[in-house]
Amino acid sequence: MAVYRCLAERQFRNIRRGQRDRCWCGGELLPFKWHPSYGVCANCGCYVNRRPPLPEELKRLYSFNLYWLTRQRLKGHPTIEHRPENDLSDGRVAYWLGLIERYGPSVGRVVEVGCGHGVLLAELKARGYECVGVEPGEQTAEWTRQNMGIDVRAGFFPEVDLPKCDLFLAFDVIEHSPEPEAFMKGAAQLLNPGGVAIIQTPINRYDYQPPFGERFEAAFDDIEHLFLFTDKAMQELARRSRLQIVSMTERLWLHHEICVFGKL
Repeated sequence: MAVYRCLAERQFRNIRRGQRDRCWCGGELLPFKWHPSYGVCANCGCYVNRRPPLPEELKRLYSFNLYWLTRQRLKGHPTIEHRPENDLSDGRVAYWLGLIERYGPSVGRVVEVGCGHGVLLAELKARGYECVGVEPGEQTAEWTRQNMGIDVRAGFFPEVDLPKCDLFLAFDVIEHSPEPEAFMKGAAQLLNPGGVAIIQTPINRYDYQPPFGERFEAAFDDIEHLFLFTDKAMQELARRSRLQIVSMTERLWLHHEICVFGKL
């Protein structure tokens, strides 16, 4: 196991990095004493990864084998074959379905970006929704098509051909995006009038030192997490995307906070 871990970790250490000197909102980055790879935006308060993987490395990072098998094992998470059972049993799918009942439409088309193994979309499909998923890699998309019977498109959002929708979902995804503003504008363009977007991502709503307290290490994963947000940042994303904030009070777990947006 020690040899496997050493070889696996080497693959992630070898990911080529770029450099980022400004926040997605254009704000100056101030020093962040808790992690050398991150800066703090002087405008919106986001924590910004100054050493993000190069764009051409993201396809490799989020490939089926490297992300869904190797990366998940290193983190102590179930691999993709066992994630549907895990996510149903630990309460997250039930929580998400409850969110959708409270804030989303009762019928219509759902687009979920970063649908992974597709268990949430399978549950929504059984409830009568028309469902479309998005995953970066074709192999992951094909796995979910075959195992869950879901229409899954391969590519990096928003550069994916997708239909209009009434409900847009992205759980633990936007923090991985190099361009959060383009991500939310893409969501807004897909939504029909009256549509709802539910975004789950690390949002620092607390006074913990360091940020996110006991979940600091998981949140500040400088291989995967390019931005960690604040409610002020969510409000700015809403303004630039011409969306309305519906709720900023929901949370699955610490560093899995929720922001609900609506399209007028």
